[in-house]
Amino acid sequence: MIDSGKRSELTDWLVKRGLAGDTVEQLVAGLLQRLEVGGLPLLRAFIGLQTLHPLNGGSAYIWRRGIDGLTSESYLRGKRSNVDYLSSPFHYMQQQKLHRYQQNLEGPAEPEFGVYQTLRAEGGTDYFVRRFPFPRADAPDREDGVLISMLCDRPGGFQKDELVELEAILEVFALAARSAATYATALSVVSTYLGQDAGQRVMDGDIDRGTSSSMRAVIYFADLRGFTPLSEQLAGPELISMLDDYLDAISRGVLQRGGEVLKFLGDGVLAVFEIADDDTECQVACGMGIAAGRDAFAAIKALNHDRAVAGLATMELDLAMHIGDVLYGNVGAEGRLDFTVIGPAVNEASRIESMCGELDRNWLVSQTFYDFAQPCSDKMEAMGQYQLRGLTGQRALYSVPQN
Repeated sequence: MIDSGKRSELTDWLVKRGLAGDTVEQLVAGLLQRLEVGGLPLLRAFIGLQTLHPLNGGSAYIWRRGIDGLTSESYLRGKRSNVDYLSSPFHYMQQQKLHRYQQNLEGPAEPEFGVYQTLRAEGGTDYFVRRFPFPRADAPDREDGVLISMLCDRPGGFQKDELVELEAILEVFALAARSAATYATALSVVSTYLGQDAGQRVMDGDIDRGTSSSMRAVIYFADLRGFTPLSEQLAGPELISMLDDYLDAISRGVLQRGGEVLKFLGDGVLAVFEIADDDTECQVACGMGIAAGRDAFAAIKALNHDRAVAGLATMELDLAMHIGDVLYGNVGAEGRLDFTVIGPAVNEASRIESMCGELDRNWLVSQTFYDFAQPCSDKMEAMGQYQLRGLTGQRALYSVPQN
């Protein structure tokens, strides 16, 4: 039984944990555990939130009595209009603009939803849903918010006074969850646009223009050969769709192997693998770079095959790798900053990539990279010494096999 004393205890706990920066998942788990200990006859609960993420449109946590932990799930952006959702009480509430909904399941329901059969079979007697929208003045039709459903198995269902106290608790929970979700959304956005490490640094307060740190890194500089003529032939939507597929193919291996994709330069990609201050770590980073490069060439090959079968234009990948010290931090104008890497080593990697077409090779690396990539050095082909545009002196270049 939830009374005013338990309500006060739980709302105080939610405020403290919200201020402490708990995640939504931690808030959900802690709240439901305390509600169960407090005597609320919950059989299961669902708590869902709308999210701002390029792939996931929302996330949800499901709690069941007798099962340790929460079950989490997410749904893809744009996938909420499926049959199950359209035939659910959630969609009914949205259509009717309801913020509160309750249905006793010990008899017939009106309206009767298909999910009620499952809830009754599990022993549910009462179904309660509370929706807390997050209004936005600039987008009144947005559906952001917290959606909470709770299933009771006590004969007679939830008590009226009990729900009054529960709703007061859930309102404070919604506020704490909104704070946690806002932080998670901000981190998701900056990580999506800046990269995971750069995004975390920005969220941690590294936002002063001109601040930077020195970092040794394997520099991964990729570009698509043939993009410029294709960009003049294809319609805008087709061009963007094609570019997305190729950039994903180039970047996937970098991200999977712990690298940071810092920039999409039109049809190019700038990424780094950070190196600790010893030669062993340098060899490891070179190995990760080579593995990511081979991933990229394999993905491009598969993509080109599929596009050729469909009668679509294809492109080739040119890739350069170099090792050097870079400045990693904020550059830009007042009010508009970029978090990236700069320095002579980045310029050299760019110049090496530009030699791919001239030497008719798709993958070139510098002498420095060659020296540290010992396990693969015997497989690289020496291409000779070349003057790189804008740089003094000649540079030795090596070609790397794609497999």
